[in-house]
Amino acid sequence: MTSTSLSSLDDILAGGGSTAKFEAPGDLYTGEIVDIAVRQVNDYDSGKPAFWDDGRAQEQIVITLATADSTGPDDDGHRNVYIKGWGDQLKAFRQAAKNLGRNPRKGDMFTATYIGDGEKKNPRFNAPKLFQYEIAEGTAGLTGLTGQEPAAPVAAPVQQAAPAPAADGGKSAQDKARQLIQLGLDDATIATQLGLDADVVGILRQSLQG
Repeated sequence: MTSTSLSSLDDILAGGGSTAKFEAPGDLYTGEIVDIAVRQVNDYDSGKPAFWDDGRAQEQIVITLATADSTGPDDDGHRNVYIKGWGDQLKAFRQAAKNLGRNPRKGDMFTATYIGDGEKKNPRFNAPKLFQYEIAEGTAGLTGLTGQEPAAPVAAPVQQAAPAPAADGGKSAQDKARQLIQLGLDDATIATQLGLDADVVGILRQSLQG
């Protein structure tokens, strides 16, 4: 009989989480960070831990989000977002941390948006996916791959509650827009990302403020 081991006690307490699936540009996941860690990448062919030619471990950032995307009673809505520790994904993550002014922590709000594809350099693999990451202030840190030390704790503003999941577990463009409004994005940016009219986003903003 085979057994499955969890990488740490934190995985149990955080509830694990399903992999966030980004299938088409514009797909996004947003939610509160419940776990954040740097872990080694497994080799695509062997499944064993991967290393660079100089012997350094290939690493990735794994962020577990508490989202509103539950699909049923056995789904806690936790989704794992995997960010490569090199290339465009790491560059985008570092920019998000720079915009925040510190490294992300548990309790922060995090959004990952699939914005398109990069250059396909290896015929064995699909073109690399490009992402935009956004982090909103929350209330704990990551020092490794971001290249900066965590700032001293600061008083966090009161967070608005995440919207309740849709009855069918789905996620419409308007649901996504409401989540991005709560994260502080402007109407034009939200409209561009989701393919909505800016006036529609404005109406959704007014409904939330009302």
